[in-house]
Amino acid sequence: MSAVRVLRPKQRWSISPRTVLPTGLLFRLFKPHSNYTVVLDGHPVGKIGNEQARVFETEPGEHRLHMRFVGLRRSAELRMSLKEGEERQFICGTSGLGWPTLREASPQDLADIRRSSISEPPTPGDPVSGH
Repeated sequence: MSAVRVLRPKQRWSISPRTVLPTGLLFRLFKPHSNYTVVLDGHPVGKIGNEQARVFETEPGEHRLHMRFVGLRRSAELRMSLKEGEERQFICGTSGLGWPTLREASPQDLADIRRSSISEPPTPGDPVSGH
């Protein structure tokens, strides 16, 4: 078995006088969704909320991964190849316009996340919906 680990660390927003008003308006118009649906190989496999980490086991081979929420809002699709027993780690977040983002985690990302608190919720009964 192989695994895909998706991490959603706390979003760090840079605040300055020129960004406060536009950011406030965007939050009212595009309120960030608290849970993203994780889509692996075209199938929803679970949800991830703020400050969580989730692990999704899968067979070795070629895979596609993206995040989605609120209908058609989705991140770019990432393609990967997993070997037997390999685990790949990805960071998801939100763009300034409220769209989900997804990228492979760097060693620096993982070191920063280890210093913060991220939890892995229990998986039994994990609701998977078509959001």
